Amino acid sequence: MGSAVLLVHGEKPLRDAARGMLELAGHAVQEAHELTSAWRLVETARPDLILLPWTSSKPVRESLARLREDSATRQARVIVWAAQSDIREAVNALEFGADDCLAVPFDRAELVARVNACLRRPAAATTRPDLLIAGPVVLDKAVHCLTVNDQLIDLAPTEFRLMAFLLENQGRVFSRDELLRRAWSKNIKAGHRTVDVHVRRLRQLLEPFECDGYIQTVRGFGYRFAPPSQPALKARGSITHESASSSSTP
Repeated sequence: MGSAVLLVHGEKPLRDAARGMLELAGHAVQEAHELTSAWRLVETARPDLILLPWTSSKPVRESLARLREDSATRQARVIVWAAQSDIREAVNALEFGADDCLAVPFDRAELVARVNACLRRPAAATTRPDLLIAGPVVLDKAVHCLTVNDQLIDLAPTEFRLMAFLLENQGRVFSRDELLRRAWSKNIKAGHRTVDVHVRRLRQLLEPFECDGYIQTVRGFGYRFAPPSQPALKARGSITHESASSSSTP
């Protein structure tokens, strides 16, 4: 029995040619002309393999990150197809998490062979050390992006390092001094107030998704990242009082 394949490309003749060969090979094929409509399909189709078009580096990198984060596509194999003139740049998709890269126009027998070869490989691991998850919050260190409920959140470099450190140590309490040592560049002189400002900024970014309370204040000590399902760990040698509120002082 064949696998579920999703074709994404703006050129219908190309999709028609690919669909014909893949259906002859026994695969169930669905198609979308662009990414927006493709995202609507994946939740119901749950494809085993996706053919994703190369446009340019950033959107493809972000799309691959989103595919790896979404439970409907986390284990799907991904082949990026690109015009022959773009193939040298498109091979970068392999570094972003794609399983293969195919030049267009393609030989039809090669298309089927590559699809079948990808499908024979073990599915992508559901967890990766560089993929940090807390409920709807997903930070991918490999492609340097943060998403909440599959929406991309733009972070400055220090915000990203601070968020990554907190996610890596969920439930633990850290003083402002510890956060300065772990998340700030050694070449930058910063004080406790700088930590407070960056925490407030992260809470503001998480607030529209009702996740701002994940970053909790431990009064008299510092901060911790503790989503509802994550037990909070007390600071060594002290009794802490937590406040999930982001109002007034962080």
